[in-house]
Amino acid sequence: MVNLIAGKPAVPELIQNDFTADRVAAEVLRLLNDQSARDALRRDLAEVRQRLGPPGAVERAAEAILKLLSSAHGNAK
Repeated sequence: MVNLIAGKPAVPELIQNDFTADRVAAEVLRLLNDQSARDALRRDLAEVRQRLGPPGAVERAAEAILKLLSSAHGNAK
């Protein structure tokens, strides 16, 4: 999900057969040993957080849906 929101491969997608102890260890070691990789990850995650907006997305989405439903219901009369 992070990569979809970022619009780029911000984090490795270790899913199914790619999720192995060796791959996880390699990614952890890469981040521990490579300052530029850590900095890039922090920047990318900060961008994702900014794109997501402030906390309360579920409530904002519910309010928007209710507003749309109220508007549609009012137009049906």
